[in-house]
Amino acid sequence: MARPLRIEYPGAWYHVTSRGSERGRIFGDDRDRVRFLEALRESIERFKVEVHCYVLMSNHFHFLLRTLEANLSRFMQRFNTAYTTYYNLRHHRAGHLYQGRFKAIVVEADEYLKELSRYLHLNPVRLKKYTELPVEERAKILNGYRWSSFPGYIGSGKQDAFVTYDVVLDSMGGNNKAGKNRYRDFVLSGLLKGARSPLAEARAGVVLGTDSFIEWARKTFIEGREWVRKEQPQTRILQGTTPMREIARVVGEEYGVKPEDLLKAHSPHREARRVLIEMSCRLNMSHEPLQKLGEKLGGIGGAAVANAHMRFQGKISKDRKLQMRLMRVQDRLVSIK
Repeated sequence: MARPLRIEYPGAWYHVTSRGSERGRIFGDDRDRVRFLEALRESIERFKVEVHCYVLMSNHFHFLLRTLEANLSRFMQRFNTAYTTYYNLRHHRAGHLYQGRFKAIVVEADEYLKELSRYLHLNPVRLKKYTELPVEERAKILNGYRWSSFPGYIGSGKQDAFVTYDVVLDSMGGNNKAGKNRYRDFVLSGLLKGARSPLAEARAGVVLGTDSFIEWARKTFIEGREWVRKEQPQTRILQGTTPMREIARVVGEEYGVKPEDLLKAHSPHREARRVLIEMSCRLNMSHEPLQKLGEKLGGIGGAAVANAHMRFQGKISKDRKLQMRLMRVQDRLVSIK
């Protein structure tokens, strides 16, 4: 298995997650969760990493963190090894605890910090068994969820000494009662309007940010490095513009329709057409004007492309089946580019 691309530099922000092997549990009980957080605290101190948000689920975890040095891989290797060693000894097992290597997306914090923190903190009530509960009941579950940084953010629980709360709370007025109340309202508002997942916008599964941030990452860490292109095929998405007809062909094969039908401005295949527009925007790394993209998409205007792209984001965040289709299309385009 090829190693995933790691974009590391001092001051970098990341969303980090790991899942249990074969989606199995990574915690047997609360004793395991306590030890997990102890291992996290020890690793934070050793590697000078700031953890700003965390949530522990039964078979995975999420972190929102910042590395003061360019050392994400070393930090996570030490942390995951420490906890896996403990877990295997205690539960009389051997082998890998996690499903492959951890996933990390480098994030432009100025644009996405608040949204990511909300997405992360809402995870406990995204479980299927809670989706039909009234908003008030889901809010109560979140307020009392012990294995998350959320209670410390809103004052319903003690703040963890190893969590850095001030950066997110400063955007809400400070680490004080008023700031905590504003942050609570911000997160819980996601229960009412169905907060989208910002991670759906990540390019190549490794970079989340504005076009200028993505371009900086591409030029700094990928451009001119042939070994990256060979060993990290997903980064090919970040290395140029994919021909429109190639995108249409792959989308058409996914949906079982002719690519020429998808390139018509009034295509009858509505979802496939929207996927074509979405992938065209994602793969437009050479910053071709939207007006030019629109011309290739059947002669529609640049504003129409932008509006379709923006509207589709909300649909993607709520539709798991659609997310999987987009992933399949993207993976195929990566493999042939």
